Amino acid sequence: MNPRLTYIQDRIGKVVTDSPSEISNWLQMTPVLAENGKIIVTVPVRADMTNMMKSIHGGIVATILDDLCGTVCLISAEDFFYATVTLNVDYLRPAQIGDVLTCTAEVVRQGKSIINVHATLALPDGKLIARASSNLINTQVKTH
Repeated sequence: MNPRLTYIQDRIGKVVTDSPSEISNWLQMTPVLAENGKIIVTVPVRADMTNMMKSIHGGIVATILDDLCGTVCLISAEDFFYATVTLNVDYLRPAQIGDVLTCTAEVVRQGKSIINVHATLALPDGKLIARASSNLINTQVKTH
């Protein structure tokens, strides 16, 4: 069994505060589902994530999507870290303080060195606020 997948599965329903990734800890993600090739988490929108209009900042949206794209690679692939090569984000609507967003990331294709991932970020009613596609490259740096 992949130890990184087990790590996430052991935290289903709990806010992750002990991740080796400080950005993951700051986002206060709660895993909902983790399996080979797919991960779903929830993320609360806090005041420190917003812009001057008090909606979630686009950079935070991209950060959430990028973090989950990288995480799905870690739980699905070999014992190597993957780095983002491209991240294309479509911003569709805002989210407000107090919204709990659901982020889903899925591996579309896993090649020898590049993994293609699609991700979505949605409001509680299922309406998308953003979607992304990302290519991540095997760094050849081993995970622990």
